[in-house]
Amino acid sequence: MMNMVTGCHSALDTISNFFNKTLKAIILIIAFILLSACGGEKETFVVEYDYETPPIASEGDAADDPAIFLTEGDPLILGTDKTAGMYIYSFTGEELAYYDNGKPNNVDVRDSWFAYTDRSDNSVQYAKLFENISLAVYPEINIYGICIGIVDSELRAIVTEEEGVNIQYWNLEKQELIKTIDITADEENVPAAGNEAEGCVFDEENGHIFISREGARGILKVFDTENLELIKQIDSRDGNIGGDPEGIAVYKTGAKEGFIILSSQGDNKFNMYDRQYPFDYQGSFQIKDVEHTDGLDVTAVSFERFPKGFLIVHDGENLPDNQNFKIVDMERILKKKVAPGWMY
Repeated sequence: MMNMVTGCHSALDTISNFFNKTLKAIILIIAFILLSACGGEKETFVVEYDYETPPIASEGDAADDPAIFLTEGDPLILGTDKTAGMYIYSFTGEELAYYDNGKPNNVDVRDSWFAYTDRSDNSVQYAKLFENISLAVYPEINIYGICIGIVDSELRAIVTEEEGVNIQYWNLEKQELIKTIDITADEENVPAAGNEAEGCVFDEENGHIFISREGARGILKVFDTENLELIKQIDSRDGNIGGDPEGIAVYKTGAKEGFIILSSQGDNKFNMYDRQYPFDYQGSFQIKDVEHTDGLDVTAVSFERFPKGFLIVHDGENLPDNQNFKIVDMERILKKKVAPGWMY
């Protein structure tokens, strides 16, 4: 016959072990959930800028959009004064030249091509450097933003409409309008005004075009390069964007890998998204003393001064001086934003 005291102790030990294991499991589950939640909160960090350009000559909201032009030597930076002309800077911010050439709003570069929207005559001006090719098209919309890319071995462009919903897709080599879409076509209860887009960028390797739909809604959207069909609304003011989404650029860490950098203008942040579908949000950073950025550009090409490339952004304040552009070593950002596949 079993000793009752021993039997009771045995039963109590079994129950105690059961509850200890159960409690331990519960604690581990809760800890995992809490850690997962913490991991889901994306960090916003601050970096210093390395160089800056001189203030532009025009007062007020005049500087707008930069573009990096990669040469056989040191890279150059183009920067628009949307009220007066175009600046050319060194990659460390020295002003090399200025051209009084209308009212260039946005500028973009692809290979040896560069293009800009000129609001003085409502034209898209574009040229192929070193080959003496200079052309223009005159879209039948009030032009605003532009980005260019090489698709099917031909120069393509997205041209956006100032204070309007139209996005035009051009074959610039053939000087043909491919397609016009309404940037609000996928939205419901569209407001009567405030529906324009400006910032955009091609990611040819992945077949994507990213467009900032600003104004009343504030949505980052992505389209395909073949037919300009909407792929996805990536983010909005209901998510991680403060105010208007503005300039966009692609930082390439591989043939198809990397991340998108977006100016979240209303909260003076720069959002990062995975370059590939589903374009997950990867966090944000701020640049010290930089506010209200419109345009930006980035390159991952290595230089002696910038082994991981550099970022150039418009500074919409730069007080007490006029607006200018700031240059940031990308290694500063990569060292703080460590994620698998991003660094090297």
